[in-house]
Amino acid sequence: MSSKPFRGVMCPLLCPLDKDERIIEKDVRRLVRWQLDNGVNALMAPSGTGEFFALRADERKRFVEIVVDEADGEVPVIAMVGDCGTTLALQHLKNAQDAGADGAMAPPVYFCPIDQRGIKLFYTTLAKASDIPLYLYQQPQETKVWMTPETVGELAKIPNIIGIKVSCWGDLLSYHLILRAVRHRADFGIYIGEDHNNLSACALGATGSVSTIANVIPDTVVTLWKAWNRGDLEAARAAQDRMMSVQELLIPPLAVFQTTCKVVLRMKGIFSTDITSSPLQPVTAPERKRIAAIGKKLNLF
Repeated sequence: MSSKPFRGVMCPLLCPLDKDERIIEKDVRRLVRWQLDNGVNALMAPSGTGEFFALRADERKRFVEIVVDEADGEVPVIAMVGDCGTTLALQHLKNAQDAGADGAMAPPVYFCPIDQRGIKLFYTTLAKASDIPLYLYQQPQETKVWMTPETVGELAKIPNIIGIKVSCWGDLLSYHLILRAVRHRADFGIYIGEDHNNLSACALGATGSVSTIANVIPDTVVTLWKAWNRGDLEAARAAQDRMMSVQELLIPPLAVFQTTCKVVLRMKGIFSTDITSSPLQPVTAPERKRIAAIGKKLNLF
């Protein structure tokens, strides 16, 4: 695989789990094959969407191994190697390399208090230890850690740090500021991690997207990217509108996005279960009926 950043749509894969919170291999393979058949450009395994934070270290490595094997070189497989400390992240990085990952992505270490100096030390340490390209990960609403645009710009000077995923919910300004901070490096990838900002990020100059909703409508997300790149704004807007409709369905008042997406994948016959890791909660019976009813209207299954 190329050491250059991918262009287009990356799907941060959901992780099918059995009652013991072990990965269901056949479900992973079905999901990967479906993503590839719908034209995604890269895969992340595991991911925040895929509950990396709850998986045992051996299961995280096994997930990467399965995805690498099923993808068989069709697209790059990026492994999430984040954790609460540098030593733990380094071990996940080694496991990812041993499993055959084409790249790695990591948020700054979280829970512990960390300033911008600590962030730079963390990523510099990973970069020195890595034989595969690295991607930064900005998602402060989950990690509670914020990388300034200046920090991102400095880290982008490290040759094997090749891109960043930016998820700041409704804060498109932060995405724009980071994009401006890395303009000194033309080959640096910058990806939007919020599906509702996908088209807006394209207009700002995105290299692509890390799209959670691609787990359930990969064809639509790929359509948006292709439409934008051929200059078909009307088709791109239509795809963004569909993404918004599906996202509104899958953000319920009680359960979490991982659960609702798994419910859809189970209804589609791709997953054999919709179990999530504890303490994430399952959807309620009324919510499940709502997903089934509205999902049919949206042609999800």
